[in-house]
Amino acid sequence: CLLVILVGDDQASQIYVSSKEKACKRVGMESKTIVLEENISQKELIKIIQKANEDKNITGILVQMPLPNHMNTKAVVGAIDPIKDVDGLHAVNQGKIMLGESGIVPCTPKGVIRLLDEYHVDLTGKNAIVIGRSILVGAPLAQLLLHKNATVTIAHSKTKNLKELCANMDVIISAVGKPKMVTEDMVKEDVVVIDVGCTI
Repeated sequence: CLLVILVGDDQASQIYVSSKEKACKRVGMESKTIVLEENISQKELIKIIQKANEDKNITGILVQMPLPNHMNTKAVVGAIDPIKDVDGLHAVNQGKIMLGESGIVPCTPKGVIRLLDEYHVDLTGKNAIVIGRSILVGAPLAQLLLHKNATVTIAHSKTKNLKELCANMDVIISAVGKPKMVTEDMVKEDVVVIDVGCTI
């Protein structure tokens, strides 16, 4: 059973939560959603998470991001039992990614690696750039690429020489919510380009 906790009424978050509910139903998995007022205190939210940690009927917990500004995201994520942290954002799970140990990996980075594997893209010795540095996508994806023996560059929305960096890449992965960060003149022949950015 997946428990999704949604704080506030962010439109993009509501769409994500709805798609997660549908996905659970499609595979025959139970899901529950708790929708909380945007002004709920961080302390109250953490109490709800701790109760879910102790509930043996709940096997996965997902707190939908972003959280309201008055909350500390790290503290909220840190309250989730690492075994139930389906987003893979807890420091324990992030640390396991860094160390190359098995653990819960955020779904988008895992999906990118699966996609590359499906297309038999050998990353050994390849120059790869990840545009985006979030702990949900960019940072863990860079680590997973390193574990596949790629030479990895991390860039982001404030990188000044992005065009020059991309020109020498074999693999370009865009993970930022900004359209047209990668344009035709930044891409060489036979480059692999994956776009996992969202602009909802």
